[in-house]
Amino acid sequence: MPKKTQVKQLKAAKKGLAAAQNIIPPGEEMYYMPAAPDPNTKMTWPQHLAGKIDDGKFICIWPNNINSSKTIAEGRRVPKSHACDDPIVSEMSEVLQYYKFTHVIEPYKVYPRDVMAGRIRIKLTDEDDQPCNADLPTRRALLMKMGELIPKLKIRQRRMAAKQNELEQAKKLQIEQEKAAAAKGKGKKGKKRGK
Repeated sequence: MPKKTQVKQLKAAKKGLAAAQNIIPPGEEMYYMPAAPDPNTKMTWPQHLAGKIDDGKFICIWPNNINSSKTIAEGRRVPKSHACDDPIVSEMSEVLQYYKFTHVIEPYKVYPRDVMAGRIRIKLTDEDDQPCNADLPTRRALLMKMGELIPKLKIRQRRMAAKQNELEQAKKLQIEQEKAAAAKGKGKKGKKRGK
């Protein structure tokens, strides 16, 4: 790169830095930024196996795999009739614990096609390639069973009730704001006439 071009770029960068320094109030040059969560965080069930198992051969499932609001292109792997609305990793883990599957929760892994965080790695077969649970021998059977059982979970019902309550509060607030705006707009229109 020619010397003149480098000098021009350096001057432009200095001007930009000076402008940014003028915007930041004095004494607040360093803002506290919380550390991002470690994406390699893992929670193992059963807990006594934490750090002792190799989950590299476990199958991987995501909440999008059983989300009825997603399309097949977005990651749904079961029919909508066997899927549920917006599952989360902790609900999926509850079902796996019920069936006594060894699994690892990775709460900060992000699905490549979506911003939904969390995935679960499951030991579906044992060392002899036999299913760990004879009732659920395949990934598809497991996903369909999860879609069936998740809506019945108590933690799910509490989460949905809280979500519904939040939506109702937001609607009430919006109605109140619209009424206040309508009341503020009422009054005499036109110019004031002198006495």
